[in-house]
Amino acid sequence: MEHRRPDSRPAALRWAPAAALLLLFAAIAWLTLTYRVSGLDWRTLLSPSGDLKDELAAYTVWHVRAPRLLLAASLGAALAVAGCLLQAMTRNPLSDTEIIGLNQGASCAAVVALLLFGGSDSSLVILPAALCGAAVSGVLVYWLARFGGSDVSRLVLSGVAISAFMGALTTGIILLFETRLMEIVYWMAGKLSGANWSDNRLIWLIDAPVLAAAFLLSGRLNLLAQGDEVAAGLGVNVARTRGLLGLMVILLAGSAAAVAGPIGFVGLMVPHMARRIVGIAHRRLIPASALLGAVLLSTADFAAQWISYPADIPVGIVTAFLGVPFFLYLLRRNKEER
Repeated sequence: MEHRRPDSRPAALRWAPAAALLLLFAAIAWLTLTYRVSGLDWRTLLSPSGDLKDELAAYTVWHVRAPRLLLAASLGAALAVAGCLLQAMTRNPLSDTEIIGLNQGASCAAVVALLLFGGSDSSLVILPAALCGAAVSGVLVYWLARFGGSDVSRLVLSGVAISAFMGALTTGIILLFETRLMEIVYWMAGKLSGANWSDNRLIWLIDAPVLAAAFLLSGRLNLLAQGDEVAAGLGVNVARTRGLLGLMVILLAGSAAAVAGPIGFVGLMVPHMARRIVGIAHRRLIPASALLGAVLLSTADFAAQWISYPADIPVGIVTAFLGVPFFLYLLRRNKEER
């Protein structure tokens, strides 16, 4: 049974990080919704006058920008928590859904499914295919890591190999069927343009229960992070818990890839940042990671929309630009700590 010492800090200090993150997200949200929308005020937002300019401004905010903003926040939270769960279950600070190949597996399966079964409603094809692809990649990585020995660093090496293989396979399929799949290249970079309310409903339906379950499992995660023997000695079924966590990571990563393509490195960066803010206890770390992930991806998507306006850069390129140096920094830090 987990014993936690009561937090002796004043309540204002305990809630300060969450309040700061919520205020930061509110600022990013307001900027995203209103930037370069001329003639916008509260009256126009809540009750358009019927004037064409007012109607256009309200439509831009509620039907173009708001769904995209909320999808970015939802996916940022999901990917950040997925990375947090993955790092806890593997006890490896370099674990991420992009690095260990889950994103590439989901993308590869989605491309194959679109090629074979794509039709008028591709969402019914992409979602189950992406989930299956993420699961297949996860099983392959786990099998290779177990086959290579017990060193947890082998998981990252196995994931890099599977990610490279799945990425090459996906590229080859797209090149072979260029006329039918060329439009997927933009999606493969991780994009949020064209987001709508149905995408948000789909993500909320899948991810909300998973995020709630992750919070409820925070006690087991704290024990698992201390090692298998310690966790088992304190009553945790290690194999069952790891299997459940793996399923949750697959659902979070696969659903994100299904609606927006592979968006990498959010799950790598955010848990490390959140630990610096709230510490290592998962009861605080998981909500902090969700909030910080929402802020990070919303900010990255705002930059993707306006950094080269009128062109719209896929948000996956922005997160990769941030994530690759962060990954190299973690590699260097881990090497120095050994």
